[in-house]
Amino acid sequence: MSVFVSVVEAGSFSSAAQNLGVSVSFVSKQVNRLEERLNARLLQRSTRSLSLTEVGQMYYTKARDIVRSAQEMENNIHSLQQNPVGTIKVSVPLSFGHLHLQSVITDYMRLYPQVELQVDFSSRLVDLAGEGFDVALRLGESKDSSLISRKVTEFNLVTCATPAFWQKYPQITHPSQLRQLPAIKYHYQQAPLMMEYFVNGQSLHIDVPAKAQTNHLPQQLELILAGIGFGRLPTFIADDYLNSGRLQAVLQSYEMPVQGIYIVYPHRHHLSAKVRAFVDLVCDAFKKEIGK
Repeated sequence: MSVFVSVVEAGSFSSAAQNLGVSVSFVSKQVNRLEERLNARLLQRSTRSLSLTEVGQMYYTKARDIVRSAQEMENNIHSLQQNPVGTIKVSVPLSFGHLHLQSVITDYMRLYPQVELQVDFSSRLVDLAGEGFDVALRLGESKDSSLISRKVTEFNLVTCATPAFWQKYPQITHPSQLRQLPAIKYHYQQAPLMMEYFVNGQSLHIDVPAKAQTNHLPQQLELILAGIGFGRLPTFIADDYLNSGRLQAVLQSYEMPVQGIYIVYPHRHHLSAKVRAFVDLVCDAFKKEIGK
C-alpha cells in the first residue's frame, strides 16, 4: 500500500523507486502483488505515462490517508522514544524516598515538564508489570530476572542508641547480650523480628524482645533518640545522628555486609525516554554514595 501511494505521488515507478531507495523492479513487483490480491487493476501503464483507474483512484484516496496516519503514528512513537513525554509511574521505599528522593523527583519534573508523574511511597514490594509501574527503587537486589537492575548506592545496618543509653550497658560486646536490652524494632508485613549478625563467619539470629515495634523508620529513630531503647537503623537515616554524636553504634564488627539500593524497571529492548531519563537522573544524583 505504501509503495503504491509513493508511485502515484511520484508519478512513475522510477521516481518512486528513487524516493524509497529501492529498485524499480521491487516497486513494480509490489504494485503487481497488490493488484493480484485485490483482483483489480489500479494503474494504467504505458511507456510514457501512468494514470489511475477508477478503482485505483478510490483505493488511492483511502490508502493515502491510511499510510499518512501510519507514518504519523510512527513519528509520534519515535518522538516518545526520543523525548520524555507521557505518564511515568514510580514506586519508592517510604523512608529512603522521603529522605533522599524528593528533590530528585522535583528536578525530574522541572527538567521534563511534558511528563505526568505518579509516585507511590511505600515499603511494600510492588509488582511492576501487574500494577503498571514503570520503575521502582528497592532496598536489596531484585531476584526477578524479568527486570533490569542498576545499583544506585549502598547502605548497611548499624546497632545504635544514645550515648546515655549505652552508658547503662557498658558490658555489651557480643550480639547475644542484646537479649537483655529493650529493643525498638522495625518490621512490616509480618517480617521476622529476629536480628541477624555475623559471628565467626556464620550467620547468627538473635531473638530480642521488643519494647516497641513500628513499620516507620522515622518513628523508630524518634524512639531511639528518646533513649527508650536501642535499634538497628540503615545508615541512610542514621549517619547524620552518628556523625553528630546523638547516636552511638556498637557491635560494628558483627554487622551484616553492606547492601545495595537498586533502581529496577521491566526488561525492554526499547526503553522509553521518560524511563531512561528518570533512571539516569536518579543514578547521577547518587554518584557520591550515601550510607557509608
